[in-house]
Amino acid sequence: MWQDYSNALFSALGLSGLAFAIGKLVVATGERMIEKRHGTGNVRETITRRAKLETGLEARKGERAAQIKEADGAVQDMLRRRSVLERQLKDAQQTSEMLVRQIGEELAGTPCYLAMVVNKYVGNAAFQQKQHAFIDSSWSQPQMIEVWARSMAEARAEIERRYPPAFGYVVTRLQDMDKPVAKAG
Repeated sequence: MWQDYSNALFSALGLSGLAFAIGKLVVATGERMIEKRHGTGNVRETITRRAKLETGLEARKGERAAQIKEADGAVQDMLRRRSVLERQLKDAQQTSEMLVRQIGEELAGTPCYLAMVVNKYVGNAAFQQKQHAFIDSSWSQPQMIEVWARSMAEARAEIERRYPPAFGYVVTRLQDMDKPVAKAG
């Protein structure tokens, strides 16, 4: 009797194993037929490749976010610095002292020339209604410039190099600090 039960048990286990193997074979064959019919061969490889791409893109997205945050911080810093500089410029313009620009270096034996420069485009009537796009409105009034140069001709050349006549800058007066006024042409 025990032998009948054990034979039945082994037969049942054998048949269930055989049924499992046949089912697995049917599923694998069905998958291949579906892949061939719908042209989805190598789907697993594609999924693996795309998963790697997705991981790489996520990492790149994180790097880019950090770069954007850093650039935003730099822009904010520049805006703060600009605000401080504009405030300082406004304070300097409101003080009773006149702003003096300098060209060249003060060297022993090098004479200093005083020039008055104005921009004709800023002072032009067409621009009186609105502010010039590139040139500060203070240039509508003569601006004082100290030029350290060996000669008056060299001083004029340095002024024109820094403030080109092509951009509307005009030297209205140029004089040696130790000599009387010489009108500029």
